[in-house]
Amino acid sequence: MAMNRRTFLGLGAAGAVAAVQVHGATVATASPSASAAAPAQRFAIGVREYAWARGSRRLTTRIFYPATGTPGGNPVVNAPVADGVFPICEFSHGLGGNPESYAPLIRPLAEAGFVVPAPVFPTTSSGTSGNIQDVYNGNQSMDVSQVISNTLALNTAAGDPLAGHLDTTSGVGVAGHSLGGMTTHGLLTAWPDSRVAAAVPFACVDMGNPSSTVTAKVLFVHGDQDPTCPYSSARQAYGELPAPKAFLTHRGARHDEYIWSGYNHTQTVATYVDWMRWSLYADTAARDRLPADATSNTTTAGWEAVLTTSTPSGPPVGLRSRANNQYVCAENAGANPLVANRTTVGDWERFDLVDLGGGAVALRARVNGRYVCAENAGANPLVANRTSVGAWETFRRVNNSDGTISLRAQVNNLYVTAGNGGTSPLVAGRTTIGPSESFDLVNG
Repeated sequence: MAMNRRTFLGLGAAGAVAAVQVHGATVATASPSASAAAPAQRFAIGVREYAWARGSRRLTTRIFYPATGTPGGNPVVNAPVADGVFPICEFSHGLGGNPESYAPLIRPLAEAGFVVPAPVFPTTSSGTSGNIQDVYNGNQSMDVSQVISNTLALNTAAGDPLAGHLDTTSGVGVAGHSLGGMTTHGLLTAWPDSRVAAAVPFACVDMGNPSSTVTAKVLFVHGDQDPTCPYSSARQAYGELPAPKAFLTHRGARHDEYIWSGYNHTQTVATYVDWMRWSLYADTAARDRLPADATSNTTTAGWEAVLTTSTPSGPPVGLRSRANNQYVCAENAGANPLVANRTTVGDWERFDLVDLGGGAVALRARVNGRYVCAENAGANPLVANRTSVGAWETFRRVNNSDGTISLRAQVNNLYVTAGNGGTSPLVAGRTTIGPSESFDLVNG
């Protein structure tokens, strides 16, 4: 059964995971200020159950939270809440699931310092598909909004143990798998909730056009051999959303095996938890860990998303090639390949050097606001033609001893060169640094 762009979901099947690859591009606005610093320690986990409802829809919700005690054990019912103020990150189960069945995705969040409300949806927890329309008609997304409201209200609820422990200023996170992933995506699209600041839909399908009322950092996680929720639909959903966003692809994986132990589960959880830490705690160290988080031992491609702000590291600059003392030009207002062929700096020769963290940079042409791209994985000349930053737009800055810089393309680890003494278009094609790979940065 299909509904426009949406696909009917059944129960998933297992399969082998060959590798993990991350796709994406983000030039993000700064994360909202968090109310508390990201915890440096793991927590024990407590759990409390609340008998909530939305109209006639019963929403039994179990809230998992950081608790006092020794980390690493099972959740303790009604355990004392740990000292601190913690962001909220809701989790939505898939068809036939419940909060306990998704422990591999819920417990790591609570251990990391998040309060995790996990509702038991009234019609999709049974394991039958008869009431799957509750996802397509928005009931489950609206259920989540109700659960978020009820959870936030606990912060001022007299006598509730969570009172005073909830971060009510940094927005909330939402996540879910399969039908829960669709429920999550629905909160960004057809049934928007403007309080959502971070979202991780696992194995979702496209639930509609993005809403202008939601500003969230969104991480998609999906197996590219998923027979239940087509990978192509999730990619479409990803493509429609504005940055900041990223896409973690489990190559060779089907619907759900990467969620459980083994099958690159470690990469899934590490990436997901650090995404939430970055988004809700403004934890830039977590942001910088994401490339390593997402990489498995069998991964050959690196993290392709840039997770930082779009703020230039300084004033606009010109890049003057040491090969001919000519400035790099975004020819024809960026429509043609870059060439080091200008004697002065004008609009076409001005670039923003954008600091991506960890020594990585991007170049944004002032003439068109587009990023310089090592086209076709570095096989083609560099062109300033991209609206966002991914692997092809990411370069490693190398500070040379003579005061020049060199740029090594992330996509192929080759240096940008002004070939033929600057007469040929720039290309990421050299293994060593010489005059043609050395550039003076001149304030433009």
